Amino acid sequence: MHEVIDINGHKGAVANDPATLIPAFCKTVSELLATLPLEEVPAQIAEHLPSLLSCSDLLTPEQQSPSGEDYEKHEVFLCPHDDFSVLAVVWPAGIHSPIHDHQTWCSFGVLTGEIQETIYSATDATPDCCEAGAVSSTHHIAGSVTHLPVNASNIHCMHNPGTTPAISIHVYGGNSAKLGANVDKIYTVRT
Repeated sequence: MHEVIDINGHKGAVANDPATLIPAFCKTVSELLATLPLEEVPAQIAEHLPSLLSCSDLLTPEQQSPSGEDYEKHEVFLCPHDDFSVLAVVWPAGIHSPIHDHQTWCSFGVLTGEIQETIYSATDATPDCCEAGAVSSTHHIAGSVTHLPVNASNIHCMHNPGTTPAISIHVYGGNSAKLGANVDKIYTVRT
């Protein structure tokens, strides 16, 4: 379902220059999309995310600052062919996303701080079901990477349980500027 990948062997393995890291990473993502079956792409992208997460100055100051009390997405890269988007998400301390699923595939990693991800399952298989129950929970720390499945349930909630902002790097299928929030449906917890 959701696979957490150990990145300890990746730290420091690449140059820490965002001007070369981001284009090299995006070229790799484009190549993966062109050569692999889509079902394999998110896991393979997650294998390459450590190169970005190891860069301490990956983001501009504006991309690292929360501007309010809600989480905020910042564009890092939009594929000119609309194949994928790289976003930085800033999570203020204590913030929760709604329980949601996505329109497209996703790979993500934690750049700074910590993120608690809770995986949910819909209470029934009808298309209009908006109730879900928790299945598992994973505590992601800085450097953790994972991915959501393609063409399968990807209902989850993200939460910053820390006392300082957290930042995660997300790679989504499609153009995030055109897709908007990339949320297919919001769920409530089964009571």
